Amino acid sequence: MSHPQGVNGFDVHVEHFINAPAGHSAFLDLLGVVLAKFAPEIWALIFLVMWFWPPWRQTRARRAVIYAVVSGVVALAINVIVSHVTPYRARPFVLEPHIVHQLITHPRDTSFPSDHAAGSFGFAVGLLFAGLSDGLWALLLALAVAWARVYVGVHWPTDVLFGGLVGVVSGFAVLASRRRLEWLVQWLFKMFRMRRIRRPHAGTR
Repeated sequence: MSHPQGVNGFDVHVEHFINAPAGHSAFLDLLGVVLAKFAPEIWALIFLVMWFWPPWRQTRARRAVIYAVVSGVVALAINVIVSHVTPYRARPFVLEPHIVHQLITHPRDTSFPSDHAAGSFGFAVGLLFAGLSDGLWALLLALAVAWARVYVGVHWPTDVLFGGLVGVVSGFAVLASRRRLEWLVQWLFKMFRMRRIRRPHAGTR
């Protein structure tokens, strides 16, 4: 069986499987469109809530927000480089317009790799610093975003898999070198006039 140019059998079969319910389930369509289209706004809202939630003091959660944003930026920067050094890859709705159900409008730029997946997983790994529970729900959200980008017909599975890998690696790299970001952390804490906590490990979030 022949496959569309630039994709493999895995991409085709998994894309068709995930995208098949599109247009037939109002709930899945709404969920997919919201996550695929508004993921950056959702993450921004999460970061704002975690940053501005009282009490107004220096906490692990606020440090995690900083690490998460830096991780996402690093992941997106890597994606830009990768997208420029790899061949153009047409998106599913471009290569298979009569098979793939496209639920959102999107430019016909290169599909590989997925910026949404890279940024989301970078954000999620950064939030692991706030605590395991925060990191787990963030990773679930990142997985949901990756699924949504395939579901709405704008990405192939390997686009989001590679993007997710970039995000995870970027996130752990940032956490491993977080001491080098201490200047940024302290600058932001000072700018927002957050109070220091004498014992930061005693019940802080």
